[in-house]
Amino acid sequence: MSGFAINGTETFPTIIFNPQERVFLIKGISTPENGKEFYEPVIAWLEAYSSLPNSETDLVIDLEYFNLSSSKALLFMFYQLNQMHDAGHKVKVTWCYRDAYILSAGRDYAFMVKIPFEFHKVSAKEHFHSQLSS
Repeated sequence: MSGFAINGTETFPTIIFNPQERVFLIKGISTPENGKEFYEPVIAWLEAYSSLPNSETDLVIDLEYFNLSSSKALLFMFYQLNQMHDAGHKVKVTWCYRDAYILSAGRDYAFMVKIPFEFHKVSAKEHFHSQLSS
């Protein structure tokens, strides 16, 4: 299956889904006015991927901030991953956070689905180096 990618902007996150390289990443800031419209192709790609996924899928979410419409779209993505998990596939979410708000949101998502979440605090040094490589 071919991958899926969106280059991030000031309001849209970078999204890289590359099954061949085992990279599943959503990073940046997500504040589109219409999150449903923006995330629709992302969710459709995940749905297609779920029919023949890799043996393990680790989705890394590294969002500095996201709005309500993005939050709803993330939940739909987690529901799709949850279906893969229920079908016996290894699925994990690595939730990166810089502050209590993002950590709390990740914990809320983890409570709503059965897939395992791993929480990773992004240090100021890691954040600085990731900005340099972007």
